[in-house]
Amino acid sequence: MKRTIAVVALVLGLALPARADPVSDVRKLAEQGNPEAQFALGTLYRDGQGVEQDLKQTIKWWEKAAELGYVDAQFALGNIYSGGYGVTRDYVLSYMWFDITAAQTGTVWLEPIARSNRDALVQRMTAAEISKAKEMSAEWLARQKE
Repeated sequence: MKRTIAVVALVLGLALPARADPVSDVRKLAEQGNPEAQFALGTLYRDGQGVEQDLKQTIKWWEKAAELGYVDAQFALGNIYSGGYGVTRDYVLSYMWFDITAAQTGTVWLEPIARSNRDALVQRMTAAEISKAKEMSAEWLARQKE
């Protein structure tokens, strides 16, 4: 557990004194609007590392990071909603987050996975649901350009 928290701190560039509480440091950055810290805090809640496992908190923090354009959080939310992990399964939201991930990512490896996951959902969705998901994705992406 301490190793996971130390890795999160390292990724976020935190210099931690030997007796520091790294979860508090990550939480402070997350509350200040740092999307990497928000995603990291959500991941700590998902894994129960340094905090009580709480999928509602995971989703809360990942949604904050995703809204700030953090593609790892967007991709993770696509998976969460597709599988119904800690939430009611929602293919429309899953499709939307995978579509946003695919449109935003600058990483060569994540874009095709997000597109593949999004396209696989089509078999489980109605035409109206697909249309709604595309509309939501387009609206989100348009807001980011403002």
